[in-house]
Amino acid sequence: MEEKKQNIVAILESVLFMYGREMSFSRIGELLGLSENEVKDVIDRLQKEYETRKNCGLHIIVQDEQVQMVTHPGSATVIEQMTKKELEGPLTPVASEVLAIIAYRGPINKIDIEAIRGVNCSFTLRNLLRRGLIERIVSDDSRHLQQYKTTNNFLRVLGIDSVDELPEYEELSHDKRIDAILYNEQNNNES
Repeated sequence: MEEKKQNIVAILESVLFMYGREMSFSRIGELLGLSENEVKDVIDRLQKEYETRKNCGLHIIVQDEQVQMVTHPGSATVIEQMTKKELEGPLTPVASEVLAIIAYRGPINKIDIEAIRGVNCSFTLRNLLRRGLIERIVSDDSRHLQQYKTTNNFLRVLGIDSVDELPEYEELSHDKRIDAILYNEQNNNES
């Protein structure tokens, strides 16, 4: 029984790491098939593990039935320098790729961006938001699903009036390979 609980704690740790922002207790319960009390127990265990680890760079915060994995406050100076450098310097190849996906396929949600890229992109999206190159909008289809689109600042930086002016926009914005990834992913989620 104890091994099973440790396994669930490890899974929660992975989920929080990949999610990249606060997650509700109820969502965790849905994902892991746990009751409300079991969710609280697993979160308490994970939080205690992080508190007892020496020299741990991560921290678990809990507030209003929301939990999030964050960097340890002792790392704040280095994280701040890294983030500042990311925002001031040229775009990384990863940021350029995510920005291209949003420009050619937007508005698009984080889940679809990650389906195309195959990896978590929370940090990159935050940096692009901070740079003012993309913005969040609420989808008409779902009030709970945020989507991303390019901003007027993005157009200004490129010196164009519309994303339609991007190279090969018509072809790439309707690329069948990307459609296969997205629509296959959506069909799998609906099943």
